Amino acid sequence: MRFSPIGFMRRYMRNEDGVISVMAVGALVLAFAVAMIVIDTGAMYSAYRYQQSATDAAALGAVRQIGEAQSVAETIFNLNEYSTENITATPLYYVADPSLAPNGRFFSEGETASDGTLVNEESFNAVRVTKQAQSPTYFARLFGFGNSMQVETQAVAAYTKYVSFSAGTRLASLDAGIANQVLGGLLGTTINLSLIDYNSLVDANIDALEFLDALATEIGLEAGTDTYGDLLEAGASVGDILNAAVDVLTGDTFDGDPSVATLALQTALSPVGGTPVDLGDVLDLAPIAQRTIGSVGSSLSEGVPFNLFNLLSGTAMALGEGQAVGFDTDVNLGSLASVSGTITVGSPVAHMAIGKVGDSVRTSQVAVQMNASIGVPLLGRVLQVPIFIDAGDGTAEVKSIPCVPDGTQVILAATTSGGTVRYGTSSTSGATISIPLLLSFQLSGSVPIAAGGPKDVSFEENEFSEVKSTSSDVALISGLSGSTQITNLSVLGILNLTPLGTITSSLLSSIIGALAGLDTVVDSLLAALGIKLGAMDMIVHGTKCQAPTLVS
Repeated sequence: MRFSPIGFMRRYMRNEDGVISVMAVGALVLAFAVAMIVIDTGAMYSAYRYQQSATDAAALGAVRQIGEAQSVAETIFNLNEYSTENITATPLYYVADPSLAPNGRFFSEGETASDGTLVNEESFNAVRVTKQAQSPTYFARLFGFGNSMQVETQAVAAYTKYVSFSAGTRLASLDAGIANQVLGGLLGTTINLSLIDYNSLVDANIDALEFLDALATEIGLEAGTDTYGDLLEAGASVGDILNAAVDVLTGDTFDGDPSVATLALQTALSPVGGTPVDLGDVLDLAPIAQRTIGSVGSSLSEGVPFNLFNLLSGTAMALGEGQAVGFDTDVNLGSLASVSGTITVGSPVAHMAIGKVGDSVRTSQVAVQMNASIGVPLLGRVLQVPIFIDAGDGTAEVKSIPCVPDGTQVILAATTSGGTVRYGTSSTSGATISIPLLLSFQLSGSVPIAAGGPKDVSFEENEFSEVKSTSSDVALISGLSGSTQITNLSVLGILNLTPLGTITSSLLSSIIGALAGLDTVVDSLLAALGIKLGAMDMIVHGTKCQAPTLVS
């Protein structure tokens, strides 16, 4: 029979032998493909889910001990029966700024964060943990995908830490009479508060976040829309500040009897209620400036304290920038009869803050021109001796807030600027003192106020609300005695004759002896403004260490 290709092809196409086998092979391949999708993908998802849980736990644990983040993360993975290979724990700085895209809220070491923080190991508040592992395949290897597939997980946990602190609050030596003159003068009114009134303000801490929310309501800002930064820039008056503080004082959250503190605050601030004030000169809100009003307090189980005396003195200093405020006081300490003069506050700076690591507050620079009335028995007269004090500002910076399970600790770094105490005025170094037709002489001498720091000052949790200083009290005014000189003495027109040496010694002894009582006056004068010569006083009012939370 002759072979016909065409016939063969027709017969082959009509032949149905073996069709089931072909279909079976196709079905088997499809079954393996489905198994790969269902079983291998399911296994990989399960591996990813468990690994992600371990990664979350590692991030939450590592952020509690950022300095040992890598070691902590590896330990937690090991406890969850994972290899410690291919684990990376990276400390970061996190800004809770809703205006930024989620991935834009993290900053690495050396970068400048959106809130102005230069990121370094002291400012880290978050940890990113990344883990890579291999998940075995079962059916995928039949299709050439290998025996395992890589699973990568990542988690970022942040630890929000706030501290409420003040710089320059030396309340132990507060003198009500001088405080009334100084604070009243800065406010442009007359204050008549007793020491009991001042102590009631010193002892009264209100919730800073409740105060800010109440103040926002006073000036018409909206919760959930406007930010605390908007509040700082809004036009607030002294009356708005007063009303917001009183609202919180009379609320349910205030601990204690608020009646005396409320009356004292109203007595001091009501007369100038319509005066505008820059809230940023009173309170620093750097860590929460970009958060919407009402969004912070609701996330904190405990409040952040704000001291009422700081509110009063800070408001007074903000309003009194550059003003020469007069004061006078009867001393009657030996030959020191009285002291009068003026005190001028430099540029206003917030000396009360809700801060994070790296934030700082300062005391203001001040210039004090005093006129001390000194009795001289030899002459039977009272001499008027001018003394000028130029005191630089001081800075307290948050260096560390190590929130640990066994108690919170805050470390502030204190720095003081230099200055001088000298006879004379701001424009003269020395003074000419005379009794017409009887006596005249030149008085000179000065004592430097040394700059110091930065010096770390640690506050344990049981030391919150206590005043701590960078150094012990220094009697700088009486220190003038070592440099005091009298020259060009003239008695009855006779200049610098040898017999006048006895008179010179007697004058020098009288002046030096009188100055010993002047330190108390100067300390009380500066205490009303939270300023201390040659040192830095600080108070930590409280901290809030939020539990670590996953933020990515």
